[in-house]
Amino acid sequence: MKKVLFPVFIIIICFAFISDTFAKYEYAKSTGKGCTFCHLDNNGGPLNDTGYAYINNSYNYPIPQKILEQTKEQQSSFHKFFKLILGYIHIVAGFILIGAIFYIHIIVRPASLKGGLPKSERILGLTTLSILTLTGIYLTQARINSFSQFFDNTFGFILFIKIILFLIMLCQALIVVFIIHKKMKNTSKNSIKITDTSEITKDNLSSFNGSAGNPALIVYEDQVYDVTDNSKWKDGRHFGKHSAGADLTEEIKGAPHGAEVLSRIKKIGTIKEGTGTGTDNHARKIFIKMAYINLVIIFLIILCVALWHWGPEMSPGNNSPGAIKTGTTCVDCHKDLNPGIYADWKNSVHSKVNVDCYKCHRVIDGNETLASKSHLKYSDILIAAVVSPRTCSGCHPEEYKEYSVSKHANTLEIINKIDKWLQYGMNNSIEKTTGCYSCHGTDVKLVDGEPVPGTWPNVGVGRRNPDKSLGSCTSCHTRHKFSLAEARKPEACDQCHLGPDHPQIEIYNESKHGTIYHAEGHEWKWQTDDNEWNAGRDFRAPTCSVCHMSAAKGVKKTHNVTERLSWELQAPFTIRPSEFTAFPAGTDWKEERSKMKAICLQCHSETWTEEHFTNMDNAVENYNTVYYTPVKKELDSLYRSGLLTGNLYFDEPLEWEFYELWHHEGRRARMGSAMMAPDYAWWHGFYEVKHRYIEFFKEAKALKAKGVREKYGVFPGKSDF
Repeated sequence: MKKVLFPVFIIIICFAFISDTFAKYEYAKSTGKGCTFCHLDNNGGPLNDTGYAYINNSYNYPIPQKILEQTKEQQSSFHKFFKLILGYIHIVAGFILIGAIFYIHIIVRPASLKGGLPKSERILGLTTLSILTLTGIYLTQARINSFSQFFDNTFGFILFIKIILFLIMLCQALIVVFIIHKKMKNTSKNSIKITDTSEITKDNLSSFNGSAGNPALIVYEDQVYDVTDNSKWKDGRHFGKHSAGADLTEEIKGAPHGAEVLSRIKKIGTIKEGTGTGTDNHARKIFIKMAYINLVIIFLIILCVALWHWGPEMSPGNNSPGAIKTGTTCVDCHKDLNPGIYADWKNSVHSKVNVDCYKCHRVIDGNETLASKSHLKYSDILIAAVVSPRTCSGCHPEEYKEYSVSKHANTLEIINKIDKWLQYGMNNSIEKTTGCYSCHGTDVKLVDGEPVPGTWPNVGVGRRNPDKSLGSCTSCHTRHKFSLAEARKPEACDQCHLGPDHPQIEIYNESKHGTIYHAEGHEWKWQTDDNEWNAGRDFRAPTCSVCHMSAAKGVKKTHNVTERLSWELQAPFTIRPSEFTAFPAGTDWKEERSKMKAICLQCHSETWTEEHFTNMDNAVENYNTVYYTPVKKELDSLYRSGLLTGNLYFDEPLEWEFYELWHHEGRRARMGSAMMAPDYAWWHGFYEVKHRYIEFFKEAKALKAKGVREKYGVFPGKSDF
């Protein structure tokens, strides 16, 4: 017992000095991520694809896209099923091996196996060890990609110890089977050449164990009995409890029968004292010691498994004692101060996975310049007043990456480059802040961790945050409920996408898609159990998110709304997204159009889909060629001739006419055509463009006439123009 308990005690002492870093606050602090970044739940439970990728990247963040993609492939349904089967086989083989070892030690006892291991035990042992080795190699590679991963987390360290113990056991098993057992068997076989009972002694009795063609003899009160041909002593074993080649005087006393059964067995003589020529006693002693060492190893391996499941508590990520206290305190306090905030959070997915206030409002990377100083009077834990997409990236890294390169995130830069009204219009900072910047975003400034009025409050899609990230997730996923169902509805977009210059919500409401949504949308499945959102199953007509973000056959979901666009319809002159100098998209419009077509093909035929895009392309060409190009050419001519000053924009009527032609009516005509809203394509679109076109040239003609009159003192005739 001491031999077993001492190594167990040593292993427990070692674990007392090992830093338990698996799923602890240290990882969350270094990555800025919450539990559900790596786990399917908030209690250090099963890993998700990102969790496995984090392991595959040696617990380093950020995780390269290549590793993320490789991990997702590794975690495919087939690989998960394959790992499940191998894991099941691994566990079954382990149980069989442990059962066999316990059977040998408890029932048979190693000391009785004086001729080595019986054939059946050898085959069973080698088979299970082979299965454990092969399955263990695969399962280890599925979790460990580099040697360092064995030592930077609790799971890896326990696995490393388990592997070392298994290798020791494997080596011992191979030595026993191919060296010790062979030596014992050969010695026994070579020594048994008896011609009379005088050669049977107490020292060589163990050689007569019925194995390797040897006779099976037993001794009772110094009398030798031959059980070689007895049906109840097959292969020298009696009901798996007693072995031949032994003195059974004491064992028979505890048997369910007495010595009378020996009367039916052939007695061949009396046991003699002497040395004889029996088995190699040295090999036998080594065999017995190795057997008990393997028993100790089995107990230690079981201890490793127990430590995985019931060992030192593995704290949920991102929950230092201070963080736990803060999260609880925040909820308790704001429940009374801001019941609306509390109610939204309580009904959110965040609440269900224990993402509390602190996990979103914590200061990342120790950047105290972002911390609210006024909040310190309530708590000594630093919190950030401005929550940015970078904070959300802790659990939503893909969405953050996709959004950061989208037009939404960069819209503040875009409008400052193409919309002269912001730079040269007759407006001031108050009008910009309450109007344009409410949707497009402000450049948020902080003083002592508190946002400066005028730059805050703001949830603009292109907001520039103090941590250098762009945008606000709460533009679409309103705080503090962050409802996916809400973000999937058209109303999530209608605060910004409306009005004379970008009336997408009005266009959608007019379209047949909008008509169906308003008639039946209350019956659709906005939140599904599998987190997928499929046409036909969950909805009948598309919303904004369906066309621009959701997945379809052959098309992955995305938070980059620049994808799937084949024209840049907000530009003055319609061009491909990759040619939009204010923000080149870096996409191939043909590839993106194929994605948008795939969305349409969920509900429309191929002919319908193709013809729709043909009509859209024709509308774009009509706007570019018939209206915009002649007007722009005339405007440039007036600037060159000096009839327009060009000093200030919007200080002359023609500049207003040109601006509204492309920024208002021109956009409505193109967007109405793209989204199948005929009233906006014609009456609010091309009809108004045509009217603006006539007015522009009428004013241009008058301006030219005024210029000639001032220069020559005459009014030219019609032919002069």
